Amino acid sequence: MSSVDSHRGQWPIAAALALLMLGELVLMNGPRSAEALVWLLSVPPCIAAVTSFKSRAFAVPVTVGSIFVSSFVIRLFNVNLPTLLSPLTVAETAACLVLTAVIVREEPRRAATWSVGSLMAVSFFAAIVRDNWISSSNYNEMLGSLVLGFGAVGVGLYFRARDAESGRLIAAAVTDAQKEERIALARELHDVVAHHVTGMLVQAQAALEVSDDDPKAAHRLLPGIVRSGTEALGAMRRMVGTLRQGENEVATTDLAADVIATVERTRELGFETRLRIDLPDEVPPELGRSVLRLVQESLTNVHKHALSPTMIDVEISRTPGGALRVIIADDGRPHELNQGGYGLVGMRERVDLLGGLFSAGPRENGWQVLAELPLEGKK
Repeated sequence: MSSVDSHRGQWPIAAALALLMLGELVLMNGPRSAEALVWLLSVPPCIAAVTSFKSRAFAVPVTVGSIFVSSFVIRLFNVNLPTLLSPLTVAETAACLVLTAVIVREEPRRAATWSVGSLMAVSFFAAIVRDNWISSSNYNEMLGSLVLGFGAVGVGLYFRARDAESGRLIAAAVTDAQKEERIALARELHDVVAHHVTGMLVQAQAALEVSDDDPKAAHRLLPGIVRSGTEALGAMRRMVGTLRQGENEVATTDLAADVIATVERTRELGFETRLRIDLPDEVPPELGRSVLRLVQESLTNVHKHALSPTMIDVEISRTPGGALRVIIADDGRPHELNQGGYGLVGMRERVDLLGGLFSAGPRENGWQVLAELPLEGKK
């Protein structure tokens, strides 16, 4: 980045200081060499004030040195330059005020105290050497200088407090974003991997039950276990790839086909399942992801918690209100729910993020999950 680009935001202040210096030059009416030297010595403090927004390493020493030298020149050659509520020239005063406000805003308290103290000391030195304040008792300028100085410190403290509050808000926003990312990852891990692992577990349990009486039946279940394990491994790899590369993992590019495949895996596990699906021509990717995860997690819960279900109904349909209604119901007797589970919590979070409605609970015969997700996104 060039120096011009790095100080682009300080051009208004630089322009204001340049105008003040130009005004001083005009008021001189053909300056003598001593006046020109004093005028030139006000250039370093102005440059230091502008550059202090980016770098303050030499700003205060340069300003203090310039004012110190110019004070001797003014006293030695009896130079008369316009001032305003300060023993310094108007440009020097403006530069010191800007520098004070920036230092108080940006620097640590100890460094800011020393820097502001140095500027006050050299200003007091200039008051004695240039205007002989002590003997002349120029109380108006003394009071004006104090007001300007405290005003600059107050401005710096205001912006310092505002920056601190902004930093706290940013830190809180980052913490919230990290929390949301962790919740999203936990939800995806639970819904995807647990779905496949549950399928493996159900098939393995079935194979164990029939292995003694019908070894061939057990053998027929092995391909399903292998397929579920492969799908679980693939889901884990996609998730790791998403975390490493920062790419958004898309759960489905063909919602109907993926829902049908999910239902087919449930049928292979021995659960009679009916599917009714009516989708619009285009389904937003995030909506498709959530619908598929709702179906997967609901079927997983049937595998894990329903006792002796004879029929599972999966229905995805459009509503007159412009939403997708997802219903997964079974007629099995529910186990006592595990209060430590996250499946229902994750489903509710998915639906809430899309501005939909969600309910899950027992019905007259079995258990039902119902969700309505707006096609146009959260409103």
